[in-house]
Amino acid sequence: MDNVTASVLLDVFGERMLVERSGGTWRTYALGSDGKRSLVNVPIPDSITEDELAQYFDDLYHESATPRRPAVVRLS
Repeated sequence: MDNVTASVLLDVFGERMLVERSGGTWRTYALGSDGKRSLVNVPIPDSITEDELAQYFDDLYHESATPRRPAVVRLS
């Protein structure tokens, strides 16, 4: 099992995503309403810090912004 060193839950314009750092690499999972998670291929540079993830995802997915959800929000 991988040694997870960071775990961040994000609301990406209405979609919940879990981003985990393991072995120096970031992995992103879409979280379903049933609690299942699916791996999402999001290229995240190793240099991105935990505190920069929300802004990074906001930059990647900004086309999905709405007046109700204008930005990516860190949930944990």
